[in-house]
Amino acid sequence: MIAKKTSIKRARGAAALAKYIASAKEKGEKLDQFWLSNCNAGAGLEDLDTAIAEIRATQALNHRSNADPNYHLVVSFAEGEMPETDALKDIELEFAKALGLEAHQRVVGTHINTENFHMHIQFNLVHPETFRMHAPFRDFQILQSTADMLEKKHGLQVVKGRGQDNERLNQKARDKEANSWEQSFSGYLKDHKDAFLQIHRRAGSWKELYDGFALYGVELRKRGNGLVFRDIATGTMEKASMVDRELSRIRLEEKYGQFEPYKNPGTRQTKDRYRRRPLDPRLERHPAWKRMTIGQPGRQLSWRRFLEQQAGVDAEAREALELQKSYLRIITGQDPQQIRTRQITSRKSKGMSR
Repeated sequence: MIAKKTSIKRARGAAALAKYIASAKEKGEKLDQFWLSNCNAGAGLEDLDTAIAEIRATQALNHRSNADPNYHLVVSFAEGEMPETDALKDIELEFAKALGLEAHQRVVGTHINTENFHMHIQFNLVHPETFRMHAPFRDFQILQSTADMLEKKHGLQVVKGRGQDNERLNQKARDKEANSWEQSFSGYLKDHKDAFLQIHRRAGSWKELYDGFALYGVELRKRGNGLVFRDIATGTMEKASMVDRELSRIRLEEKYGQFEPYKNPGTRQTKDRYRRRPLDPRLERHPAWKRMTIGQPGRQLSWRRFLEQQAGVDAEAREALELQKSYLRIITGQDPQQIRTRQITSRKSKGMSR
């Protein structure tokens, strides 16, 4: 199977997306099965309008985030493969658990009469009780590992093409993340791939493309025969085609004409920028992370080495270490590989914080 987060321009918002899933109006498509999860309105197609009102009311009670509260997942199966209803419902639930959205409201529909039988899942990212929004981090890795598990569990065929995002993260970036437990520049670009593609699809010129990318603190530069993304602040670079083939030089020049160099417009406000951060985004607010980054004005320890060295003498570092390991188990399906490190033992004379 292939599980992929996606967006449909004409199905923006909770109501439009839910009705798209329920109606399957595309040429050659037909709704096969439909159900609702965690909706007080009910569980069937006849309850859809009430469920939409319920979902929108829940989203309206979140006043802290301006991000899109709808997450659209499409799960495609191998040609000719149509799992039974019980298996489909288990697949839906397992993806919800893996993404941390098990308790959230969901609209689910399966579509037939296309090349591949597929299932649409609409998640309301706003929790129905706490009204906090949960946005899955590095979800392409979570989706891949969950698809692997479900193929084995239900005896499903492996579909070629899954996991390309993870596989195209270059070896240097993978090594950095595995050894430091900190996000690489390549990982940062992958996290914003959907935003970069939307900017590209809306842009009508090189300038509009550059202005859009600059909102994320990056620019495009020519390097050899291709293009690279360059972090404006640090100069770190990554091949544009590694982020997505649609961003390769050939594909971009097909739309915008011959490459035009970037002209730095000077300081501007950004939506986000590449910076030092832990792989588990929740830990960026953890006291151990703050103490490490504030306390290292010169030589820097990696997040991983800091935690492994301090865990023996500091309760906050020990807690952060377990949280980071738990997160890595979720996205990789295995324990982090051991690296050689020196453990610090407790010495009262050193006056180390506990």
